[in-house]
Amino acid sequence: MLRAVLSTLVSLFVGGALISAVQALGHRLYPLPGELDMNDPAALAAVIAQAPVGALLMVELAYAVGCFAAGAVVTRLAPGRGLRLPLIIGGLFTGAGFMNMAAIPHPLWFAVLTTVTYVPMSVLGAKALGEGAGADRA
Repeated sequence: MLRAVLSTLVSLFVGGALISAVQALGHRLYPLPGELDMNDPAALAAVIAQAPVGALLMVELAYAVGCFAAGAVVTRLAPGRGLRLPLIIGGLFTGAGFMNMAAIPHPLWFAVLTTVTYVPMSVLGAKALGEGAGADRA
């Protein structure tokens, strides 16, 4: 049980770090306005409303990469648990995504796309390591 909890926490950290790194790359490709106050939801909403599709797709890529990696990491650190932990990881990232969408308005297409990304990518990360065929490893 402790191994599962610690593995989940490490995986969330790794996934979050990768999301941040890919988003930082996206900000280099699509710079934010210099005067943007990141603590002002209205200002963020205005920037997102004007953002090019490529900028939003970079955010989507960040979510996909982070969740895939988190699913793989939790599977590597706590093998033999089937898809239970990657599903939890995907669910936690989905919850964070809902909070983000509630705090800052996003285009509907982006909200739908990201919502259906977290869990499948976490599961794919686990399956890339062979998890999900059964929980026969201890």
